Amino acid sequence: MIVCRRPYTLYDVDLIGLAALAAIGAAAWFLVVAPWGDTWNRYRGLLTRRAAVETQLQHDLADLQRFEADLARIQRAAAEQTGRVPTAASVAQLLRQVTDLAQGAELELLSVAPQAMQRDGPYLVHEIQLAGRGRSRDFFLYLDRLAREIPYQSLQNCSISRAATSAEPTCDLAWSLRLYLLPEAPAPATGGSSS
Repeated sequence: MIVCRRPYTLYDVDLIGLAALAAIGAAAWFLVVAPWGDTWNRYRGLLTRRAAVETQLQHDLADLQRFEADLARIQRAAAEQTGRVPTAASVAQLLRQVTDLAQGAELELLSVAPQAMQRDGPYLVHEIQLAGRGRSRDFFLYLDRLAREIPYQSLQNCSISRAATSAEPTCDLAWSLRLYLLPEAPAPATGGSSS
């Protein structure tokens, strides 16, 4: 059956074919092209998010490397400072240093009386009571040098006395120092356990 003669002759089968082609085209659009476009848009979004995540990971990695470098520096400094803290084995050396500083300040030591060592938390505390004679100015210079050269000690008490009628510039001196020490590190265990 002829549907139209001008300008072209169209048969009903031609219209059915055109309708079928339009249906196929619409189906191709909705089933292939549109989903492919959505997939491509999602893929581009994923690429953008992946690039952002990689950039953030690079920043986080740089932060982590800086943190690890700072942590290593702090650990080295802590180990160095811990290595400087005297231990229980260095009491004799510290006593010698205390008395050498007193003699260097022209103080006459009359007595040096170390007390029993006691534990105070993670530290050992060793008190020393000293008595001597000298000028008060020399004693203060001694205390200043002591604080600078042996920072792991504290002055607990001191007394300076001189008779009001004395013509000499020397005074009777008494002071007590507290040394803070680390206990000796335990020896590492060697060998395995025997059964």
